[in-house]
Amino acid sequence: MEEHKNKLKLGVSQKLWQKLCCLFVVSFYKKIEITGADILNNIRPIILCANHSNALADAVLLQYTSKRLIHPLARSGLFKNPILKIILSVWQAVPVYRRQDSEDGVVDNDAMFIKAYEMLAKNEVLMIFPEGQSHSDLQLKQLKTGVSRIILGYKEKYNEVPLVIPIGLNFTNTVKFRSNVYINFGKPVEIENEWSLSEEQDVKTLTDRIMMAMKGLVLEVEEVEDLVFVKQVERFFSLRHKKSRKRNLSQKFKSHKLLLTANEYLHKTVPDKVDEFKHHLRHFNRLCNKLGINDYNLSVSYNSQMIRKFVLRSFFIILVVLPVGLYGFINSFLPYLMTKISSRLLSKGDDQYDTSKILTGTLFFSVFWFLQTQVVYSLSGLNAAIIYVVLLLPTSLTALIIEREQHQIIDNLRVFIILIRSGNLRRYLLKKRKNIEKELASLIKLARNNNQY
Repeated sequence: MEEHKNKLKLGVSQKLWQKLCCLFVVSFYKKIEITGADILNNIRPIILCANHSNALADAVLLQYTSKRLIHPLARSGLFKNPILKIILSVWQAVPVYRRQDSEDGVVDNDAMFIKAYEMLAKNEVLMIFPEGQSHSDLQLKQLKTGVSRIILGYKEKYNEVPLVIPIGLNFTNTVKFRSNVYINFGKPVEIENEWSLSEEQDVKTLTDRIMMAMKGLVLEVEEVEDLVFVKQVERFFSLRHKKSRKRNLSQKFKSHKLLLTANEYLHKTVPDKVDEFKHHLRHFNRLCNKLGINDYNLSVSYNSQMIRKFVLRSFFIILVVLPVGLYGFINSFLPYLMTKISSRLLSKGDDQYDTSKILTGTLFFSVFWFLQTQVVYSLSGLNAAIIYVVLLLPTSLTALIIEREQHQIIDNLRVFIILIRSGNLRRYLLKKRKNIEKELASLIKLARNNNQY
């Protein structure tokens, strides 16, 4: 039994790929938050089951979560692309053949099952997207049965159950160039008693159980307006009473999940109250947006100590951070711009945007930085070229941070001046906010009394 437990050793190419995945994620996403990934420290066969909303980028994000090499099951058509074929080969991906990709509708996945069993037998980690294809819908698609067949087949062959981990990939904006992502690892799916019935019934039962586990880790809504409303309510909650605007993504997710449940219940029981609250909240937000003010600004106490901190921070940004970021901006502007434009042109849908961004960004940044280094070398020699290369990445990342924060920095300064000069405006907005808080408290109380929040 122990013969099949020889763990695959990582070669230089696999280790390099892991490093590149980390670089891709840090470069192309503003904020990444992960919960529960320590479960990957278990040295046993593991299958990761995640939702699929961003094509190849989803797999890169999952690889980022672990120092172990995570092997994706990828549709066979991807191996026909010469660039992707190299990446998938280094990744030791397992090709999956789909009926819709076959001319006669007949496929043979025996080799896929054998390869998956072999990897699991070596305590490897498999990455599967059970929905079968990437999409930008706001709900999970019905899962394919392949993952359940792998689990049950492996159990029959080795008399061992792999650890099946559901994962939710939650993006703040799949079409924004640098969005936030929350990677939510769930508890292992219980599968010990899934083989007491017929094979087909066991497969269905296990597939349904995996889907239920995944549903708890993502946000699902029928209408996008509901999600927008829930996010507005959560933001109203979080930015008041001096809470920082840089909120924890996992806490935001939990709040959104609870609010969606409460919203669904309240829409059925007191739709008029919900509509009235929406109207008041929308009016308040519109007024604040017009003035460029948010709840956090209203809650800040503009005393002398706070003013000193604000001035010192502003000087530090202007004298230190800005020059470093400007240097990085000059060096990376062209590849950044070309990546942003080309990724939008090449992606066929919202679910492919991040993948296009990673592939085109890798190409443009590599080419431009190489050529720029050659120019520095030819003009100033080897030492200057080495210094230039060393400074490229940290200064470029600083430029990305400034790009991300520029509007907030400018807004803070403008609001600081507005609210210092106009105390009446601040009092008026605080009164409006207090009325909205009362309405919200009433709705939450109603939902809580019925165990819906």
